Amino acid sequence: MEKMKNIKIHMILCHGDFMSARQHTMNFFAETMLLNYDKVEVVEDKSCSAANSLFWSHIESGISQNKKLVEVYLRELEDAGCRRIADLGNIEPGYPSKVLHILAHLMDGFIGIDSVFYNLPEDSHWLSEALCSKIKAEPASYWLLQVRASFQALDDAVLVHK
Repeated sequence: MEKMKNIKIHMILCHGDFMSARQHTMNFFAETMLLNYDKVEVVEDKSCSAANSLFWSHIESGISQNKKLVEVYLRELEDAGCRRIADLGNIEPGYPSKVLHILAHLMDGFIGIDSVFYNLPEDSHWLSEALCSKIKAEPASYWLLQVRASFQALDDAVLVHK
């Protein structure tokens, strides 16, 4: 019996025209050590440049979803007994420490399977004011690409230390 395929959607911000942004994105997914999908494709009709009226609402939606993930992981850490920064020194190994690890990746800019919006120019899950200004000054030079990635099993998609 064939395993069911899992689908993950990422929204990737890139600089350049559509073709160079697509190539940069495909190279990024091919070279990243943190994700290992069976198939990665850019969905052209769901992608748009900053000149498109939907661009900023898609960016806001992706960042909002990333923030919700941060809130979920913070609640999980609180449930594990971490209420203050000092409590992190006593976090139990296993799932609680993995939650902290995932949360650190969301904050520091390493893409993960949970990432919704990812900003390649800044290697970040967020968007700085400086880059917002650049995008507004050159809207045709920035693209938000929808990436559809699939994998057979979660352990196959995520880098797992064995």
